[in-house]
Amino acid sequence: MNRFSATLLSLQLAVSAALVGPFCTRAFAGQADRMSLAGQWRFQLDRGDAGVQGRWFERSLDQRIKLPGALQNQGFGDDITVDTKWTGDVGADAWRRGAQYEKYRQPGNIKVPFFLQPEKHYVGAAWYQRDVDIPAAWQGKRVVLSLERAHWEARVWLDGREMGTNTSLSTPHCYDLGAGLAPGKHTLTLRVDNRVIVNVGAWAHSVTDHTQGNWNGMIGELELRATSPVWIEDVQVYPDVAGKTARVKVRIGNATGKAGQGTLTIGRQSQPITWDAQGSAAELNVALGKEAKLWDEFHPALQKLSVQLKGNQADDARTVSFGLREIGTEGKQFVLNGHPAFFRGTLECCIFPLTGYPPTDVAAWKKVIGACKAHGLNLIRFHSWCPPEAAFVAADELGFYFQVECAVWSNPGEDKVLGDWLYAESERIVRAYGNHPSFLLLTHGNEPSGKNRDEFLAGWVNFWKQRDPR
Repeated sequence: MNRFSATLLSLQLAVSAALVGPFCTRAFAGQADRMSLAGQWRFQLDRGDAGVQGRWFERSLDQRIKLPGALQNQGFGDDITVDTKWTGDVGADAWRRGAQYEKYRQPGNIKVPFFLQPEKHYVGAAWYQRDVDIPAAWQGKRVVLSLERAHWEARVWLDGREMGTNTSLSTPHCYDLGAGLAPGKHTLTLRVDNRVIVNVGAWAHSVTDHTQGNWNGMIGELELRATSPVWIEDVQVYPDVAGKTARVKVRIGNATGKAGQGTLTIGRQSQPITWDAQGSAAELNVALGKEAKLWDEFHPALQKLSVQLKGNQADDARTVSFGLREIGTEGKQFVLNGHPAFFRGTLECCIFPLTGYPPTDVAAWKKVIGACKAHGLNLIRFHSWCPPEAAFVAADELGFYFQVECAVWSNPGEDKVLGDWLYAESERIVRAYGNHPSFLLLTHGNEPSGKNRDEFLAGWVNFWKQRDPR
C-alpha cells in the first residue's frame, strides 16, 4: 500500500464514522414498538428555497400527498416540454433538433425517447408534514424515525426543532428523536431535496432521469420505532465456513448518558456486558454446529441468530439472518466456500418505468430474480446504485448473487466532498446489508476517471479489504 493509500485508510475511518450518522435496521423485535407513518401527509413544493428561512417547519402546510410515494406520480411538478432540464443529457440535443422527432416536440404530444419520461417533472425542495400521537407506553423510550428510502437529501424537524439530515441514496434514513419524547401529539416536518446534492455523476443510475427518474419523495417503510434507552445499535455476523462458527460483533447504543451493565445473549450463549455514557461494543464466537449447512446458489440455507440485551434501562432484541458462506480467489478464479465459482450476470440500471423508482417488497424482487434464474443467470450487477432491503431478502432465499455499487458514476479522486461521501455511503451500505449472503461483491461505482483515480480507488479497496472480510 502506497503512502497516499495508507493515509486515506487511517483518515477515512474517522471521516466515514462522522458522516454515516445514526443507523436504522428493519430487524426489530415486535410490532408493538412500531408506528407506521404511511398515509396522507401535508405537503408543499418549495420552488424558491424559501422554506428554511421562512420557517415552514413551524406552520401547517397547505396541500396533501400520499406516502410512501413520489410527488411526480401524484400530479405535482411541471409538464414535460422541450425546455425541461433533465438530470443527465445523453441524446437530448438530438431529440430537440432532429426533424424525425419534430411531431414529438409539440405541446400535448411530448415524447422523449432518451429518458424515463414521468407524468410531471420537478427538481428541488419539497416539504412533507404530519402529526403523530406518541402512545403512553412509549414514555421514557428512545424514539427513532426511519425512512426506508428517501430521494435524496432529507432534513427533519420535530415540533419545530431540527433533528438532523441524511444524504444516503442507498440505505434507510434514520433520525434519533431521543428518549424524552412526551406521550401525545407531535408534528414531524421533512424537507426532501432531489437536486444533485453530491456530484455522484449525472449519468449515475442512482439519480439520472435515463432510468429510474429523478423523483422526489419517500418509499418503502416509513415509521417511528421505540426502543429501550439502552439498545442494540448494530449486529454484524462474520461466518467461518471451516469452523462452522460465526463471529458476531454487537454495538450497544446509550441515550441515558450514564454507565450501566447487563447481559448480552446471542443464540444460547450469554455474557455480562457493561457500557459507558456513549454505549459499548462486544464480540462473541458462536458455534453453529457440525450439521450447519453452507449457503450458495444451489443450496441457499439460511441461518438465524437471536440477540438479546437486558440490564439497566436495557431491554432490546432482534433476530439476524445470515448465510454460512465465504468468498475468495485462487489466482484469477473466484472461489465460493472453497469451490470455483462462475458468475453469469446481467446489468440492472434501476429501470422501473411503472413507478420511476425501485420496489421495496420481496415479492417484486423474487419476480425479477426468478426471470434471471430462468435464463440461466446467477448474478445481478446493480450499475451505479444499490437496491433496497427486499432485494437482498429475496436473493438470500432464492440463492442468487449481487454485485452492489455505491451510487457513483463520476471522478471520485477529483472531488474531496464526493470522496468522503463515497466512504460514508459504502459504510452505510455494508452496515445495512452486509449480513446478507447474497451480497457478494462491492465496488465504488461505474467507469471512474480522472488523474487521481488509481490512487483513490487503491486506497478505497485497501480500506474495505481490511475493514470487512465478507
